[in-house]
Amino acid sequence: MLLRSFGMFSVLLLTGCASQTPQPVQPPAAGGAPQSDPQRCVVRAECTTKTSRTLLFVFDYAAAGAPLVQREGRLLFTPADAPLTDWPALYIRLAEAEQSRFAFNGQCRGQACRIEVEQLLQIYRSYLANKPCAFSTALCRFD
Repeated sequence: MLLRSFGMFSVLLLTGCASQTPQPVQPPAAGGAPQSDPQRCVVRAECTTKTSRTLLFVFDYAAAGAPLVQREGRLLFTPADAPLTDWPALYIRLAEAEQSRFAFNGQCRGQACRIEVEQLLQIYRSYLANKPCAFSTALCRFD
């Protein structure tokens, strides 16, 4: 008897669920970051992947001639006592967890820099989007 009652309950439950119309997925709030923002990560796996891409960006930047960055917690930065070069100093804050962003800032410390900070940001964003480009050309554009 108990088994029969459980079977009837299951059938009624499935029938009730099947008769409901699917609800459309709500778009994100207008004040939030756009879905195409490569500096944003939604899930932990994406944050981890983008952290790895950030490290690759930093290593490639140093390989191109920029000073090495240091790490303090979630902050990657060019130290104040680094030799002055014509490369902008970097300040990157890694995303904390899901639904957060990677913050990027740069500063030209010398008279002139070989690459503008805005160009450097575009290169960084291309790395995050898994479309790395060369620092020497600085011709990458993120769409």
